Amino acid sequence: MKNTLKGALAASCLLVLPVAAKASDYLSIGSCPVPCTAYTWAAGVADVINRNVEGVQATAEETKGYIANIRLMQNGEMEASLATSLSAYEAYTATGNYEGTEPGKIMAWMSIAPVAMHILTVEGSSVNTLEDLKGKRVGMGQPGGTSMLDADLLMERIAGGDYEPFRVRLGDMTDMLSDGNIDAALWNGSFPLPPVIQLAAQRDLKLIPVADDFFEALHADYPPYYRLSIPADTYDGVTEDTRTYGLANGLVISSDVPEEQVYQMTKAVFENLDDLAGMHPAFAAMSADTVLNGFGSPLHPGALRYYREVGIPGIEEFVARTSDD
Repeated sequence: MKNTLKGALAASCLLVLPVAAKASDYLSIGSCPVPCTAYTWAAGVADVINRNVEGVQATAEETKGYIANIRLMQNGEMEASLATSLSAYEAYTATGNYEGTEPGKIMAWMSIAPVAMHILTVEGSSVNTLEDLKGKRVGMGQPGGTSMLDADLLMERIAGGDYEPFRVRLGDMTDMLSDGNIDAALWNGSFPLPPVIQLAAQRDLKLIPVADDFFEALHADYPPYYRLSIPADTYDGVTEDTRTYGLANGLVISSDVPEEQVYQMTKAVFENLDDLAGMHPAFAAMSADTVLNGFGSPLHPGALRYYREVGIPGIEEFVARTSDD
C-alpha cells in the first residue's frame, strides 16, 4: 500500500510540474531610477501583460538606467527593457557603447514616444542659451543611464571640460535646481517628466532652446537624433514651444523570449492602449502609425508576426531596411 501511495504521489508530482513551470514564466522589464517616466511605462506594460497574458508574470524593475538595462539583458538577467533607438541599434549590432558584446540578442519590440532633451534652469539663473552653460554647475544624469551620455555629448561640444558636472538622477537634479545648488540640468526624457512638473510648481521654470547650428552639427555625427519641440504648456509657466532634439524611446526584448509569448504580449499592449493612456499620456499618442518610429534594428519575430497580422503601415519596408541580409 505504501509503495502504491508513493507511486501515485510521484506520478502526481510529474503531472503538476509542467503547470508550475508554466506559471513561472517571468518577464522582467528594466526601466530607470524611481521616479522616472520609464518606470511608469514599464509598470503599466507589466500590469497589462499580467491581466491579459496567461502564464506570464511581468515585473517592472527599477534599475540604474538604460545602459545598465541593456547590460542586464545581455547577461540574461532581464528579458525586456526601455531603451532609446540609438541604444537599441548599438546593442543589436554590438557597436558604440556595446562594442565587444554579443550581437543580435537585443531586438526591437515597440516604440512608445520620443525622448526630448530638456535643458532646465529657473528664473534668476544666468543661463539663457546653450553657450551660457560654459563654466556652470550642471546636472548630467546618473551613471548607467543614456541621458548622461546625451548630456556628455552636449557639454563636450558647448564647454569642453569647462563646467562642473553633477552625475545624479533627475529627481535629485530638480531638487538641486530648486535649492540653487546647481545652475542647470540636462535630461533626455519623455515629456511630461514628473520631477520637472514638481519643479515648475515650486519655481519659475525655464527651458533653454537648442539653436539650429548646434543641432545640425550634432545630427551630422549622430543621425539617430532628430528635431522636435516640447509643446507649450507641457510644464506650468512655459507658454511657448521649446525647440530641442531627441531620440525614439521604446521597448526592446531579448531574442531568447519565445515567439508566441512576445506575440501575445504585443497583442495585449495594443488592445489595451486606452488603459495604458490612463497611466501615462505618452500611450495616448501611441498607435499603428508610431510603433516603428526611430528603430533601426530588427523586430522580435513575435512582434513582427502581430504587426503583420494587424497591418502596421510600412512594416515590410521596415523589415527590408533592418534586415541582416
